[in-house]
Amino acid sequence: MFKFAFIINLPGESPGSFSRIYETKESLSRVLATGSDEMTRETVKKLAEEGYELVNFCGDFDDEMTKRYYEAAEGTIEMRHADYFPKEMEKLEASSSLKEYGIIIIARGTEETYKIKMKSPDCNVNVCFVKDIDSAKTAVCQLVADGIDFIELCSWFDKEKTEVVIEAIGGKVPVGSCGKIN
Repeated sequence: MFKFAFIINLPGESPGSFSRIYETKESLSRVLATGSDEMTRETVKKLAEEGYELVNFCGDFDDEMTKRYYEAAEGTIEMRHADYFPKEMEKLEASSSLKEYGIIIIARGTEETYKIKMKSPDCNVNVCFVKDIDSAKTAVCQLVADGIDFIELCSWFDKEKTEVVIEAIGGKVPVGSCGKIN
């Protein structure tokens, strides 16, 4: 079974207070928050012990941080953080609100889009687990219609797939990706 985690930087939250799991016959996906560098380091060590193969981080994490966490997990987990095309970063920096956050994750074994919503005082996280690019386009359009402020994609979304998602919503909100886009 493929084990995947998406970690969000959310001060005041922890994996104990802010975590959800979506499981299929083929994969286990966990979305969770950490509120500090030390908490993130301890979390990735635990994920490594539990056999996770891939961790994606939200855009609050950078290359240096990701490298430190990779080393903390002793190089046993592939790790990537969300990045933005320059135009998308400009939109993100100009946003008046980042309260409503959307995440799209391709999860092995998913047949129908599965949605979860996690709320906190600082950020409401809307996650859609999808099976392919077509279901991702549908999910991202629904997130925008629901008033999402910005969206981040799991590392399955390379440059071309990220561009398809941005095009699907007409560039209405900033979109970042943990995939290789630069």
